Amino acid sequence: MIQAEGLYGLELSTLTGLPNGTLFPLLERLRQAGWVERYWEADELAEAEGRPRRRFFRLTDRGAERAPYALAAATAATPGRASTAHPGYAGGAM
Repeated sequence: MIQAEGLYGLELSTLTGLPNGTLFPLLERLRQAGWVERYWEADELAEAEGRPRRRFFRLTDRGAERAPYALAAATAATPGRASTAHPGYAGGAM
C-alpha cells in the first residue's frame, strides 16, 4: 500500500511515532538516495476538503527492493535498538 499509493507526512508521523523534525530529514535523505519519491496531491482534492495540499511519499522500486536488507543489517548490527539503516551503505550506492 505505501509503495502504490503513498502516505502523507502526518500519516507517516503517526505510524512511525517520529516527530516532524526527525521524520522529514529522514525522508529527504531517502529521497536523495532514490528510495522514496515525493509528490503533491491534486489541488482539486485539497480545495474540495477546504485544506492545504498534502505532500505524499512512497517507496520507489529501488527502495522497496533494498529497504528490507538495510533494516535486517541495521537490526543485526544493533540488537535491541531501533533501526538506523543508512540507505547509501546497505544494499548499494546512493
